[in-house]
Amino acid sequence: MAMGDQRRNGRRPDTTDQTILSALAKDARTGITEIAALANVSRATAYNRIKRLTDEGVIRGYSVVTDHSKMGLGVTALVLISGSQPDWRANREILSSYPEIEYCWYVVGSADIVLLVRVANTNQLRDLILTRLQSLPGVTSTQTLTVIDEVVHRPVVEPSDGE
Repeated sequence: MAMGDQRRNGRRPDTTDQTILSALAKDARTGITEIAALANVSRATAYNRIKRLTDEGVIRGYSVVTDHSKMGLGVTALVLISGSQPDWRANREILSSYPEIEYCWYVVGSADIVLLVRVANTNQLRDLILTRLQSLPGVTSTQTLTVIDEVVHRPVVEPSDGE
């Protein structure tokens, strides 16, 4: 079995991989020399590890972290949507087209979909919910939770040692 097959079958990144991932999570612009020093490996090894983690899909990309309020998006909310199951496939494409939606999860529980939305103000939130979300095919109800303080936001969540 190839190394990639083992990782895809549940083998977790080792401590060197975790060190590299943590460095990139803090600042994706960190140079290979600094990453190698942090991980106590050669530059070539650090480069190869990053390439392997990318090829295996552990690293899916690099992104910019913005201050949403400075972008004019002062209201963050979680919107829980409930409705009839046959309509969810059709709604995936519609939900993906709404720029206010940062995350969309299909879930099991008291709701069927959970959205993380960011808008400029409560008027935009109201319009999104009442005009667009509640008119989606099959939607029977929505519940909105307005975020008052973002306490934890981790770009990388590492597995605990407790297994």
